[in-house]
Amino acid sequence: MFIFGGCVFLMGLYMFTGHGIGVLTGRPAFKGLKKDEWRNIGKWTMAASGLILILAIVGLILDF
Repeated sequence: MFIFGGCVFLMGLYMFTGHGIGVLTGRPAFKGLKKDEWRNIGKWTMAASGLILILAIVGLILDF
């Protein structure tokens, strides 16, 4: 869970720097996005990774 959360955070950081993701840019909804829009998507992806990491910590404490 920690590794997955870390990978999601790194992808969000990559998008936050303004880079487009090749897998996502093939979809019509993500074609032609500006750098500011990629930054916003990256910001929310990093926030989602924080939730994953919090769940991993809680799971570790509660021994799931």
